[in-house]
Amino acid sequence: MNPAIEFKDVYLSFGEQKILDGVSFRVKQGKTLILMGGSGTGKSTTLKLVLGLLKPDGGRIFVDGQDITDLSERELIEVRQKIGMVFQEGALFDSLNVFENVGFKLFEKGVKEKDVERVVRQMLRFVDLEEAIYKMPSELSGGMRRRVGIARALVGHPKIILFDEPTAGLDPPTSCTIVELAMKLRDIEGVSSIFVTHQLRDARKLASEKIIVDEAGKLQVVKNEQGMNGDSTEFVMLKEGKIIFEGSGNELWASQDPYIREFIS
Repeated sequence: MNPAIEFKDVYLSFGEQKILDGVSFRVKQGKTLILMGGSGTGKSTTLKLVLGLLKPDGGRIFVDGQDITDLSERELIEVRQKIGMVFQEGALFDSLNVFENVGFKLFEKGVKEKDVERVVRQMLRFVDLEEAIYKMPSELSGGMRRRVGIARALVGHPKIILFDEPTAGLDPPTSCTIVELAMKLRDIEGVSSIFVTHQLRDARKLASEKIIVDEAGKLQVVKNEQGMNGDSTEFVMLKEGKIIFEGSGNELWASQDPYIREFIS
């Protein structure tokens, strides 16, 4: 099975500044790669490369087995249909209500309003926000805005979701809700993802817990028996454009590398 995303020896510089310096990693199908590192280490840039918004100076990038490195903007449109993007602040259009925000791509394609509403309600039910369908972004809390952003990213049932600091600035209970939605996508829907975060609490939860369907058909959050060694997540840490760690959460927290120790302390 092809990886959902693969970087092979990727280089990127902006002028004299090296952003990525020979970066290679894989995101397995239906799994989450948690991408960490200090500010300016290339995390958000990595997501832009996956979307084809930036071109690498060297190396190859694959999405669902397809080499996208040299694709034209027109060819990339089809690739992007497989990918949903969740931005740090939700990135909603303030002049549009929730229904119009979530259904934006469908309206652009000329889909009939009744069909858009059916899809939008389905996506909002997934993030437990169907009652907010006609509210304006200004009426929503920060956590609700992020959940609407996730609902919008799910339109079209993408196979891959990219999360760019989705819990930044949120209180712990709200962050927990966002992380559990990411777990639900991974464990129930089989979605592959890159989850960029500075929040150690959220990274640990994502790696050490999973969502299952119990005998009554309800979703339950349970602990992984292996702690953060489960096969559903992998950690990658960047420093100065290079990967300095790749492995499980248990291995990351046990690392004696001085930079990693300072980062996770």
